[in-house]
Amino acid sequence: MKKIINLLFGATLLFATSAQATGMVGAKIGIGDLSADAKSYTAGGTTYAAESKDVDSPYGAVFLEIDIPQAEGLSVGVEYIPFTATISLDRKESSTGADLDDYTTLYVQYMKDIDVGSVYIKAGMSQADISAVTNPDSTVVSQDDEISGTMYGVGLQREVNGLFGRIEATHTDLDDVSITTTSAGSSSVKKTGSGDITTLSISVAKSF
Repeated sequence: MKKIINLLFGATLLFATSAQATGMVGAKIGIGDLSADAKSYTAGGTTYAAESKDVDSPYGAVFLEIDIPQAEGLSVGVEYIPFTATISLDRKESSTGADLDDYTTLYVQYMKDIDVGSVYIKAGMSQADISAVTNPDSTVVSQDDEISGTMYGVGLQREVNGLFGRIEATHTDLDDVSITTTSAGSSSVKKTGSGDITTLSISVAKSF
């Protein structure tokens, strides 16, 4: 997934540098909510029940969108969110988990003019790097190094003095992520979690 996103990201940048390209570049700030679900597992003869946790965090992002000339209102975009959030894969007695970094989304967006500005919908693929977070008593045997998911969202855009303001809400369903650990010489235990991310943001953009 990461190679595909990097390839598409490069293609988007290449097209954006062409003389005929039109589109938009901007920045946003908002609140992101990560809801994580840790599945049940058994360790040392004890079964730990499934558990859910939520983490809220402010974030910032930059984005680039390129218009598709053959389809009015349609564009492709890439967004990068440099924030870190943790999916907890263990319980109170341990701090094992996984950090999400370098969150990148490629998407397709359709926009339609209305009386108060423009409304739009968007959908795409998201990917982030993950790294293990463990306490000193745990040893990581193996882990996933990336996670991906499907994003969809809606927004409202208005133009003021040559700049475009937006308010937007998105939701991303993340795939499962797993980590296998040992503790104090015990047998290895695989812990699996899944999650979703919901964001609410405002942004300012400039057309080109």
